[in-house]
Amino acid sequence: MTPARTISGADGVGGASSWRPAHAYVPGRTPRHGDTLFDPIKATVPADIAALPDSQAWRVGLDFLTEGYFWEAHELLESVWMVCPPNSAERRLVQAIIQYANAGLKRKMDRPAAATRLLGLAEGLGKDAFGRGGEVILGLRRDDLVRIAKTVSVPQSVNRSAI
Repeated sequence: MTPARTISGADGVGGASSWRPAHAYVPGRTPRHGDTLFDPIKATVPADIAALPDSQAWRVGLDFLTEGYFWEAHELLESVWMVCPPNSAERRLVQAIIQYANAGLKRKMDRPAAATRLLGLAEGLGKDAFGRGGEVILGLRRDDLVRIAKTVSVPQSVNRSAI
């Protein structure tokens, strides 16, 4: 196993967007990452919600998700979710994206029923977020959320346009 590169400070090795762990963690299949591996990126979450779209934790979390690092995406995005105001469009959107990451992980674990359940939950949260927050939330539009859904192989039975 190739060890993950060490993250040096908030910018990471060559910038956090270029840094990746040595492997995607899949429970029961690959080793779990160290408890503090993602702390430097999590530390970039700003207290000001207006600055969230530009934070490393948000950007790298989204990158991880679209690249198949589902567990890792969840780890980073949870730190973003925690600073969003309760019941806000931002919190709902981040929660939706976390559930898409969870669905992708369940799919990798060959648990299609769990993945399908999580996809439905994510879709509902996404609809709720955009119903509360308008056209753009944390720099994302509905179409961006549809693309995220597709990265986790949304089955045809889920109405992607309903997000």
